[in-house]
Amino acid sequence: MEKFYKKISYLRFFTRGYEHYFFLLLFLAIFIGFLDAGSIALLYPMISVGFQINTESIPFYGILQYFSDLVPIGSFFVHLGIFFIILTITSLIFQIIYWKVAFILQKELIVQTKKSLFLKIDGNDYKFFVNSKQGDLLNLFNQSPYYIQLIYHILLSAAADFIIIIFIICMLFLVSPGGLILVLIGGGIFYIVTNAISNSISERLGRLQILSGQSENKVINEYITGIKSIKSLNVSHYWGSQYIQALQIYWDKFADFMFIQRIPILVINSLFLIIIGAIVLVLYIYYADDFISIIPIFGTFAVGLLRILPKATAMGNYKMELNNYFPHLVLVHSVLNERKYNLLKNGTQVCTGITSDIILENISFSYDHTKVLFHVSMIIPKGSMTALVGPSGSGKSTIANLLLRLYDPTEGRIIVNRRDLRDYDIHSYRNIVGYVSQDPFIFNGTIRENILFGGDFPETDIVYAAKLAHAHDFIMELPKGYDTLVGDQGITLSGGEKQRIVIARAMIRRPEFLILDEATSALDTISEAAVQKAIDQVAKECTTLVIAHRLTTVRNADKIVVIERGQIIEEGTHEELMERRGKYWAMNN
Repeated sequence: MEKFYKKISYLRFFTRGYEHYFFLLLFLAIFIGFLDAGSIALLYPMISVGFQINTESIPFYGILQYFSDLVPIGSFFVHLGIFFIILTITSLIFQIIYWKVAFILQKELIVQTKKSLFLKIDGNDYKFFVNSKQGDLLNLFNQSPYYIQLIYHILLSAAADFIIIIFIICMLFLVSPGGLILVLIGGGIFYIVTNAISNSISERLGRLQILSGQSENKVINEYITGIKSIKSLNVSHYWGSQYIQALQIYWDKFADFMFIQRIPILVINSLFLIIIGAIVLVLYIYYADDFISIIPIFGTFAVGLLRILPKATAMGNYKMELNNYFPHLVLVHSVLNERKYNLLKNGTQVCTGITSDIILENISFSYDHTKVLFHVSMIIPKGSMTALVGPSGSGKSTIANLLLRLYDPTEGRIIVNRRDLRDYDIHSYRNIVGYVSQDPFIFNGTIRENILFGGDFPETDIVYAAKLAHAHDFIMELPKGYDTLVGDQGITLSGGEKQRIVIARAMIRRPEFLILDEATSALDTISEAAVQKAIDQVAKECTTLVIAHRLTTVRNADKIVVIERGQIIEEGTHEELMERRGKYWAMNN
């Protein structure tokens, strides 16, 4: 029972604000059930009148006679036929309305779920993306909301079918309680069988489906991202085997599980014939002396069962499908309610610029349980170029992440404009910060779109930023200039060209503080020289922090800070540090 209430709470979570849709659908379903049962009930008196069988025992004969008398033209049988047609058409109209409303509701639910997921993910700390697999996130956005929509589609179908079944059962009870008992016994046995199957298979199949989808997305994403290296090194077979393994998680079990789930559907036709035959036998025994009198009952039951049994079969399938899809709903619910990735507290102060030096005061930081910075203190003077150098893993990029406020220090504080960085509104602060990483992100669009990067700037600013980044000349040599499409991940551009576009992207926003994180580390000598010209140019425009492994890129810096194993060990100009013959000198030799 506790598990049932938990599932209800999950379902209610996604329907908050849409309760009016459900009340309307409930009303429509009840009305449709009443109309369907009424139209089938009319068969009893129609068959009785048609075969000239005594109609006085029909429970609702008097009501029908009353309405028939209101129609001055035609016989009682004709009136019954008209009533039957009217009820059937009215039921059809309301079924159309029901499903129109149901599909509008499903559309609202899936769109709202996708919006909520994006806003939730976007609002999470950067640590969430570090800890999450790309394939899992793709699966979360692409598959899970679709299955949530299917869950509500199934529930709405089941609700409509259940209400219709209840009304028809009540009608059949009025016609023949004994025949109904036999139907209920057969239906009960069928439900027990399908329920046992669903409980043992469907949830397991749903979990396997999620695992398989995540694994498939991960492999395909890695394959597409690394296609150049994979083809060059002739290792496609490895990713092929990984993809096959991902497929096998779900699809190896698919045939067996789906076959077992299909068994109830395969036997339903035989079951229907068996039940009809059993009813005939029971009615014949009960009405042995006057068997013709059971023809109306038999005809009504036959039509009623034709309506009930497919819906009863569907109920078993609905339950299996719900168990199959429910893990997706639980997954999305857990992501939307996760709180461990919302630890960065947003400040209230608006940051409009850099008015003084940026100070790192006794900073320490740990990734989970691994400490990477130990009481780091340094000053980034306003309007100057400060370089941060050191071997890989020394903590350089971690300092960049702290200055971007992707993380907060474990100890100490960062002071901007004589305030703790945590006091500022994150969005206002990032609006005055530019960032260029060693892995330039170029999306499949034009060069103009990649420089704008979602911003809205005039053409003069685009050209100005490109010239500042030493990118304008090579852009104008392209077939369509700034309107040239660059392909997925900028595949048509060289590493140096990508990097200069990213620098232009940062500079078009006229940052007050620019962070260049290993901006030349992956470039060849010629590309590095071009990007270095761009860095030297843009550094004149704002306060700049250059993080570098290659020391040729930092010789012109106003100050160079050397970090090793998470600690500052020396700082000064290039000439001063070379004269000291310390760590920096050793790195240059």
